[in-house]
Amino acid sequence: MSGGPGQGARDKLAAPPVGSVFADALRALPKVELHVHLEGCVRPSTFVELARRYDVPMPTADLEHVYDYHDMVSFMEVFERLGSAIRNRDDVARITYESLTDAARGSNVLYREVFCNPSTHPDLAYRDLVAGFTDGANDAQSATGIVARLIPSVFRGHGPEVSSAMVREVLDGERDLVVGIGMDGDETTGPPELFTQAYALARAGGLGVTAHAGERFSAQEVRDCLDLLGCTRIDHGYGLVRDSVLLERVRSEQIHVTCAWLSTTYHYDGPAQAHPIWLLHEAGVSMSLGSDDPAMGGTDLAGDYLAVARELGLSLAQLASQSTAALDASWLAEPEKDLLRVRLNAAGCPP
Repeated sequence: MSGGPGQGARDKLAAPPVGSVFADALRALPKVELHVHLEGCVRPSTFVELARRYDVPMPTADLEHVYDYHDMVSFMEVFERLGSAIRNRDDVARITYESLTDAARGSNVLYREVFCNPSTHPDLAYRDLVAGFTDGANDAQSATGIVARLIPSVFRGHGPEVSSAMVREVLDGERDLVVGIGMDGDETTGPPELFTQAYALARAGGLGVTAHAGERFSAQEVRDCLDLLGCTRIDHGYGLVRDSVLLERVRSEQIHVTCAWLSTTYHYDGPAQAHPIWLLHEAGVSMSLGSDDPAMGGTDLAGDYLAVARELGLSLAQLASQSTAALDASWLAEPEKDLLRVRLNAAGCPP
């Protein structure tokens, strides 16, 4: 979940060729994605249709501009407007199916773990959210082979009581496709220490735990999510590059970091040699790319792979290895991981 204007990296490193053959190869590369938000995948046309159905006020119905925003505040306004337009099991099934088939057909995503914020959907019961996600994920798997799992996510702005109640509901609900919890929203609105109870409940209940942290380059935010919340993965994590000791800890403990090119275009505007994704790669951190909010950002995962190759010089082989790392760090059951490893290896991804 990201918001704000930005330019992206300048002063490119030595980049690989980015002609049509290379771009086609990147798009065809099988991918594993651990950082994407269900709400951020909703097609603009679907957003407009649902908003009209439920009389949700929209500043515009122009498909080119329904996702316009210019900073985190305006991003969250769009995000919460979208949440209020998703109200029942069928709505969730539809957006899940569309997002997963788009990812499979457009970016060759084999496996995807999807964040969703239950508390930003005031008219949607949690049980219907999970049931709808299950419906859409099963239909998408039948249509394309993509496998998906759900990560209900704490919304920082809604506070600790709402978050703990959400985790209890997750633990009491259907968990066949639910593999963990996350935390997102504006990092300035809710420090990690407010959510220790929610995370303790999740860990005790056997859920994986991750959190968006360090997106605005705070190393302390990352450290708190590791030490106070017990996270075994970190989303964004750019603040790591400001703290060499913490960076080495994350590398040595194999804490996987899920980066998002879209987010860095909002929060970083320096040379490619100091770009956080490049520095994490160079430090040997276990990491992978996620598309974050692709429909809202007007991109997809394959497009982000191409941007990273073009701007930072990562090769096809280096990007392929990220999917292997992501699968290893995923919360999919081991027998299913093994099946996906076969598919990755058959396409040339390193074991």
